Amino acid sequence: MKKGILLVAALLNFHFGFSQQIRFNDELDEFCKTSIREYSSIPVERKAILENAAEMLSKKQYILFTCQTNSRRTLLLQVWAQTAFYYYGINKASFSIGDTISSIYPGLVNIFKESGFTYNEYRNEESKGFMISTSKKYPKNIIVPKKDLGKIDTSKVLLVSICFNGENSVLASNTPHLNLPFESPKVFEKTPNENQKYFVLNKQISIEMFYLAHKTKEILMKSEDLTK
Repeated sequence: MKKGILLVAALLNFHFGFSQQIRFNDELDEFCKTSIREYSSIPVERKAILENAAEMLSKKQYILFTCQTNSRRTLLLQVWAQTAFYYYGINKASFSIGDTISSIYPGLVNIFKESGFTYNEYRNEESKGFMISTSKKYPKNIIVPKKDLGKIDTSKVLLVSICFNGENSVLASNTPHLNLPFESPKVFEKTPNENQKYFVLNKQISIEMFYLAHKTKEILMKSEDLTK
């Protein structure tokens, strides 16, 4: 990858050693456990992609999900990947980016709340934002405000395009990346099927991100054993 992709500057201050101290709400903890119990629901071909991603991520510091827009699938992936990293206590950070800086789709808020995340909305003179955290006792925002941008060494980033052909971001079109496509729920918005489609997508993403984190931890632990 070329150096200098714009990313959230706050990742430079990510507190890696703190991950294992993070506590989850009881509801979120149970949601995570149900996702972990459903690894067998992941199709074989997607497991292969996730295992390849885990191998690559074990050698990187960050994972970055990208699509043309950054308000639905990419944010779900960012939140669940970071949650899974916290859950398994591995020192990785998750972020998302699109071709434009867009706000979170309001329908995601209910999905996060139903999953057990702590949610708060905040406003200032310039804009409004959302704070999504794993519990009230750990009020660290998983979704970092998009206005806080900086540059990092992209050799430390695993770039993952989550869109199908024709939806790829400019970044993915011009940068080596891994493909892990998810169907867009946007076509079902403002229809009777919207909530169900988002529920299914949210569950799929949570299962796959926990599987990714689980496999990444396995690889890291084997690597540690080999160096002893």
